[in-house]
Amino acid sequence: MTMKPFIKSLFAIPIFLLVFPTITKAQDPNYDPKAKLILDDVSKTAKAYTTITATFSITIKKADNTSDVKNGSIIMKSGKYKITLENKVKEVIKKEEYYNDGKTTWVYSEKDKEVNVDNFDPNKKKTENSISPNDIFTIHEKGFKYKFIKEEIQNGKTVQLIDLYPEKPDKKNYHTVKLTIDKVKKQIINVVFLNKDGSTTTYTVKTFTPNLDVPDSTFQFDIKTHPGVSVIDLRDDGK
Repeated sequence: MTMKPFIKSLFAIPIFLLVFPTITKAQDPNYDPKAKLILDDVSKTAKAYTTITATFSITIKKADNTSDVKNGSIIMKSGKYKITLENKVKEVIKKEEYYNDGKTTWVYSEKDKEVNVDNFDPNKKKTENSISPNDIFTIHEKGFKYKFIKEEIQNGKTVQLIDLYPEKPDKKNYHTVKLTIDKVKKQIINVVFLNKDGSTTTYTVKTFTPNLDVPDSTFQFDIKTHPGVSVIDLRDDGK
């Protein structure tokens, strides 16, 4: 039994064809230089942290205005991560946990009482529309055009609003990604995917703490702390 991929965003728009294919991004109006300066600062700040510990929510709002909300947390360190999501099943909160220690991945379902174990392949291409919480702090780095929208005050903070547009929109299920960036901290605090079908997927960072001392064992599933769990080993060598 294999568990389903954990988070997929939806959405897509037509490709914008450039008149001069050799034009540089600096000259191209689809790559706003003001937005680029802000996004470069966000990337530089995120990569300077030794670890990131954050809590967040994921809100999926359908075109009929019904919503589904998940809360979660993430710990990241040098490419390793642990992600925890909380799902409500018949009024009971059940957890899903995703571990990656750089060599092995574990996907644990409290509801199913099982964990899938697999080798981590850094060269494995992600599906075009996949997105997970460990992407949200650097989502802008590859495959997008960008435009600065405005600067404003939200909840007492000065924030900068930037829109992203996929460079290959025919391969995406979303047409726009809206970023809200804390100007002072140079951190992405909100990401909204605008779906082609009229729905939206919103990632909101609730708390953010950098540079905590996090042991490497954090990123490995501990069977001893999960009694009664079935282990499904998907690795070729079974170990």
